[in-house]
Amino acid sequence: MEESLYPQLINQTINDPFKPWKDVFDHLVCGVVLIDASTRRISYANRVALTMTQWEEGEILGARCHDFICPAEADHCPFLDHARSIDLDERMILGKNGKNIPILKRVTRIEIEGRPYVLESFTDIQAQKERESELETLYGTDTLTGLPNRASLEKIIEDLKMDDPMHPQGHSLIMADLDLFKNVNDRFGHQAGDEVLREFGFVLKESMRKVDIVFRWGGEEFLIFARNTDSATASQIAERLRKLVEKTKFPIVGHITASFGIAQSRPGETFEKWFHRTDFCLSKAKHDGRNRIVDWEGFVSDSWHQGKIPWIKLLDSPDKELNHQHKELLHRINELLQTLIPLQEDPQRIARIEAFIAFYRDHTQYEERRFKEISYPYHEFHETEHQRIKHDLALMKTKLDSGLADYFSVVDYIVREIFVYHMSMEDTKFFPYLETKES
Repeated sequence: MEESLYPQLINQTINDPFKPWKDVFDHLVCGVVLIDASTRRISYANRVALTMTQWEEGEILGARCHDFICPAEADHCPFLDHARSIDLDERMILGKNGKNIPILKRVTRIEIEGRPYVLESFTDIQAQKERESELETLYGTDTLTGLPNRASLEKIIEDLKMDDPMHPQGHSLIMADLDLFKNVNDRFGHQAGDEVLREFGFVLKESMRKVDIVFRWGGEEFLIFARNTDSATASQIAERLRKLVEKTKFPIVGHITASFGIAQSRPGETFEKWFHRTDFCLSKAKHDGRNRIVDWEGFVSDSWHQGKIPWIKLLDSPDKELNHQHKELLHRINELLQTLIPLQEDPQRIARIEAFIAFYRDHTQYEERRFKEISYPYHEFHETEHQRIKHDLALMKTKLDSGLADYFSVVDYIVREIFVYHMSMEDTKFFPYLETKES
């Protein structure tokens, strides 16, 4: 159809100025949405767009696009507010269930009866993205950044025999996470976010030694495997990277910061626990204000000297009783730490350990009751962990009574296994199920 005929077709129908367009768009195999450029309200969506997003026509017509289909913030439209060209770009569209649907999108301006509109056309590429994920798993490479992915790291760790006490080489993990990255996607779109991730990965890779390996761990998280590197050196590396990222001007968004968590491997420790310590340090860096580094050895040293581990928001849950019990556990852990300052014989030490074990036993019973109430799907593994920790505590208490274990090692176990590994990592996994049940 020649372009000169469009005004004639539009004027044919006074009551429905979009009818000539609908007759064409409703027969296309791609999704099409027409948005009033002045009001940002949806004027039309074709059948493919409605099927893809699962919205009913009556639900979205006249509604603001940012409230229903566009993941960007209001007044931060990449096309209208930031004058960005969108021509066969990979983007996201919001579905009715709140799910982000990956699409290949083209946006252009048109006029209908003198009024400006934005015409968006897009194709669902979810199957393509799933295939890319399968290829990443198969070949061990992240398709966005070109860096090795999680599967590659697992192979390296397996070769290093991390949990073999006969191979005690000291390595460090540095976990890097872009601060407030969700705001980048919301304000500038997912393509801008992808460009930032590519640049972030490039900065990290180009700044590391040849013996080190930078991995794309997932989302905005990157993991650096620093070979034969102790915690102090890894912390220096992380601080250098933090300053470099802070000074870097990223594409489209400008300056952005990153937080880092660091942990050195321990002889006989599994990779999973080593990673948990690293992840915990990253979480603490984020909760302490972002744009900083936290290393495990420093955290332990500070806790030992101050005799106090602070409460972190990561541990907040929708269950008030669970919060109360977790805070009481942390209070009792801090009491144990305080008995190490100064290191002198305290007749109440053994009694404090006994009281802690008894309280922890009651706490696990409460958690396991809640698992049943919320139908937590991973309760069996969690309960097995409870049994393992209680068994270890009983064994360590027996050794402590017989002089085969020292008080410091018992407190160290409680801090690592209960506060870091269990409370901060395993317990927080069932918090979303509590939210679902409470809501």
